[in-house]
Amino acid sequence: MTTVIDLAAIRSGLATLASDHDASGDHRPTVSEIFAPEQHANALDPNTPIVVGARGAGKSFWAGVLGQEDTKAATAFAYPNLGLEKLIVKSGYSGFSDSQAVTAQIINARIPNGKETEQGFGFWQAVIIRAAKAALHQNEEPQTIREVIEMYSDPEDAEKELRSLDKEFERSGRVLLVTFDALDTLSRDWFRGTRLVDTLLEAVWMLRARRSIRAKVFIRPEQLNDESLRFVELPKLRSGRVELEWRQTDLYGLLFWRLSTLQDSPNAVANFRRLVEDVGIATPEDVSQRRRNWSLLSDSEAQRKVMNRFAGLYMGKTNKKGGTYDWPYKHLGDASGKVTPRSFIKLFVEASKFGQAPSQQVISAEGIRHGLREASKVRVDQLGVEYGWIKRALAPLAGIIVPCELQAIFDRWSESNTIKLILEAAIDPESGFLPPFPLPAKEGSELQLLASAMQRIGVLAVRDDNRVDIPDLFRVAALMLKKGGTSPKRKA
Repeated sequence: MTTVIDLAAIRSGLATLASDHDASGDHRPTVSEIFAPEQHANALDPNTPIVVGARGAGKSFWAGVLGQEDTKAATAFAYPNLGLEKLIVKSGYSGFSDSQAVTAQIINARIPNGKETEQGFGFWQAVIIRAAKAALHQNEEPQTIREVIEMYSDPEDAEKELRSLDKEFERSGRVLLVTFDALDTLSRDWFRGTRLVDTLLEAVWMLRARRSIRAKVFIRPEQLNDESLRFVELPKLRSGRVELEWRQTDLYGLLFWRLSTLQDSPNAVANFRRLVEDVGIATPEDVSQRRRNWSLLSDSEAQRKVMNRFAGLYMGKTNKKGGTYDWPYKHLGDASGKVTPRSFIKLFVEASKFGQAPSQQVISAEGIRHGLREASKVRVDQLGVEYGWIKRALAPLAGIIVPCELQAIFDRWSESNTIKLILEAAIDPESGFLPPFPLPAKEGSELQLLASAMQRIGVLAVRDDNRVDIPDLFRVAALMLKKGGTSPKRKA
């Protein structure tokens, strides 16, 4: 008997997947969304203080998961060896107005400009002390940061209090974890932001002597690798970092897990399950077993079978343009080849909304290409939030064919006065932003510094032949061209 599968229902469900989450905003993680790749265990380990990931890699997702009791409990079950069930999690900084966390406004009020190095460590230590007191005395009104700073202005008093709080947690059998996320929002001033991160890392390092008080910093790679950071023990923190990396199988596992757990689309879930079983992949009935043992989440051949049913075998009539399973991953990488869940899910969501899929498929090859265009636009837009200069740097490059000589990019920037426009916009009192390099810069070096900044954030890559390339993830939205590559705009 032939299995009847409503592919349109799956397509509709796919279109509803959320591709963006944060720890404290409108898109908080839910239990059903949690997909736990094995290699992310170290990132969630309370004893790992530094978690590194590019924008969209899942830093805020995991920070949000740890900060909510229901999602933390589900993660504790998925990673049973980490002791997450013993954690009390408090947010130290999240970039949002939060009853637990300090805000950039509070930081500005408590640490005068130019006093970051002198006062930063004491400030962050006060944040940790306040979080510990709030965790131990949850029925009491928490102190303000100003009150805590004044109470423990003497370093010996602060150390004594931390030792006392640590012993209280140890006696209770619980562990406090204070999380710090969205550090790019600490300040719009380059040196102030760097010094605040510097002193935060020092405060985190000092917790190594505590048994039951921990901190976890979610940070972007270029922030952790900033050469202007001065903390003397930084090399040890860097060496112990864990990077949030996603393999191709992990990303498909995430996609298929989310499709199988859609809360508001039971028809899509039922038909997706029929499709999976129709290609010969057994689905465990128990959710916990499915999370741990479902081959669709980690086996590339099982995933390929489902993807072939989703979109056909190839991106064209033959294998000349590549297979549909491999194509998204190959075209969504940044300059380091890293692909984020945000871009991956976005591609499939937009592919499901594109045109009319073939009658026996959920999405089409052209829909996947359209998904890349939309993922590229979103990626560049989101980068523009963090790096106010990036769109100004990319705009003059429209129409250029990559890979190309670096000088060709320099010529475009020079012709359009890009450096001057970026630096003027950066210091605007109303809409200013952190510039791409510290100011003042050595005269005549700005073009190279801008290129280096783009390289640091994964937008520009230098090839073995010394030509530069812009990955498709950014190239398409920037209207740049590549021989044989996806065109920025779909032809009429």
